[in-house]
Amino acid sequence: MDDHKSDIEQWSDASDLGIQFKEKYGESKRWDTYRKYYRGIFTGYNNSANGILPYNLTYSTARTLIPNIYFRNPYVNITPRWKLGRQQVPLDIHAKVVESTDNWLLQEMNVKQEMKTGLLDCYFTNRAIWKIGYDSQYGFSPSLLDKTLGDATLTGYDEKGKAIEYNANIKPGMPWVLRVNPDDFIVPFGARTLDDCEWCAHRVIRPLADVKKDKKYKNTKDLEGTHLEKLNKDPRMAFYQEMSKNTPWVEIFEIRNRKTREVFAFVPGHDFYIREPEEDVLQVEGLPYVDLTFNEDVEYYWGPSDCTLLEPQQLEVNEARTQAMLHRRIALVKFIVESTGIDDTEIDKMMSERVGPVVKVKNKASEVISLIQPHIPAELITWVDQIRSDVRELVGFSRQDMGESPPGRRTAYEMQMTKGGGAIRINERQDMVADALTSIVRKTNQTCFSRWSTPRLVQVVGYDGAKYWVAYKGNDVAAEYNEKVDVESMTPIDKQSKRKEIVELIGALGNNPRVNIDYLMRMLLREFDYLDAMAVLPEAPESSGGQPMQLPQYQQLQQQLLTNPDLRAGRVKRNQAAVSGGKK
Repeated sequence: MDDHKSDIEQWSDASDLGIQFKEKYGESKRWDTYRKYYRGIFTGYNNSANGILPYNLTYSTARTLIPNIYFRNPYVNITPRWKLGRQQVPLDIHAKVVESTDNWLLQEMNVKQEMKTGLLDCYFTNRAIWKIGYDSQYGFSPSLLDKTLGDATLTGYDEKGKAIEYNANIKPGMPWVLRVNPDDFIVPFGARTLDDCEWCAHRVIRPLADVKKDKKYKNTKDLEGTHLEKLNKDPRMAFYQEMSKNTPWVEIFEIRNRKTREVFAFVPGHDFYIREPEEDVLQVEGLPYVDLTFNEDVEYYWGPSDCTLLEPQQLEVNEARTQAMLHRRIALVKFIVESTGIDDTEIDKMMSERVGPVVKVKNKASEVISLIQPHIPAELITWVDQIRSDVRELVGFSRQDMGESPPGRRTAYEMQMTKGGGAIRINERQDMVADALTSIVRKTNQTCFSRWSTPRLVQVVGYDGAKYWVAYKGNDVAAEYNEKVDVESMTPIDKQSKRKEIVELIGALGNNPRVNIDYLMRMLLREFDYLDAMAVLPEAPESSGGQPMQLPQYQQLQQQLLTNPDLRAGRVKRNQAAVSGGKK
């Protein structure tokens, strides 16, 4: 046990260095300030006696950036690369099975929302981090597999069957993807990329009662709440202290060590591992994490975020708008009157809302009353516009991207060139997001290939354009595949133009049996929001009533369809008749 204490102290010290690395080179102590800007909270202004008129560039830029780079309806196209001892034709068929599984998993795991939240993290911190897991949110342990459940455990529940893990997107025996708050992610001091990290740590805050009931943990009997040693200097410490008033919480560090390919967990200040080192089966092609950065730093893992670069403009525009507000207040119409030249009752008449009052003065009106109406300096308005222009240049937006029309008359060609210039930088970020999603899909596939030992069902479209229910195991389709994300599903292209392009492509490639027409058809049908792409296609007689086919049987049938044009044409004709209700 003394060895455990010594090891835990070393890992705790290494985590401290990782936190310092993040604070020094990633300015992590500023991240909470940037999130407050986004919420419209500007320190020192909200409670000011004079008030402030902020112009929330942080919020408006984020709400313009993220919709332009995330996937509205993500779709992954899978093509075979190679598999030892397998022919290419069966592998084509396996790729269709994997593709259908992946696109179902993207919906099942709620990847779209996790990606959006991660991209907002990247805007604040310059790092989006996603964790790929399996079966349990707080660690999958193969030794706890339930034989009655096949590939699943029940470690998300206590002995009485009550949940101790609460994320609805995590299910027993299923892969999952979750966004990780960069505040809670630690890499070794000096690391530059996730790929060259010897280890990484994920800090988790859990209720003490759930930790003690979790079957994956040991040595928790003497744990006391609230262990939050590493949060002492964290800006969120006050928030966690409020949370802990009624519920004790525990700060857990989960370490994934690439050097030993192990995973373990400890609580700072506690002498024993609560999860002793064991083989990390989720380390497939590296650590089970995927990250993304918008502004790469050539020396450090943590770099300047968009918010870091925009903060001077945010503070300056707040000051300019506030000065304009104060000038406006001063510029309200005011009168200077000679105290002996007009009575108070006559002043009341002049200031009343009654139409056409007669105001009597004792001397000439010009000698008794003077009008003062200062102006708002026009420079304040133009200065705000200049600041907004600077922000657009930093991020790579045009006025059109921000939902504005450029001043003056513009030809269609000028508008197109302006849009195209800004699109270069936005496209670069879109490619980054596509690469991150591709890595998520790839790691998820490898996890399923190795963990799914019991049959799984998936609906696949065959070469005859019919739907089949296919039963397979992970190892049956395990291979190297090319995962390509449909990047166009993340861009606001005009639907009518996109439909036309897809129809032309189907017409040009439709007679080639090797072409994945299923993918093109789904692309076309997804442009009609009111249609279910799979519901449009007929059910194969072999899968009528939802009866599954085994993978070898499905593979044999598809090979026959691929090599026998007459058989394929006959089944296509029959499917068309089925869709049209038997009418030719």
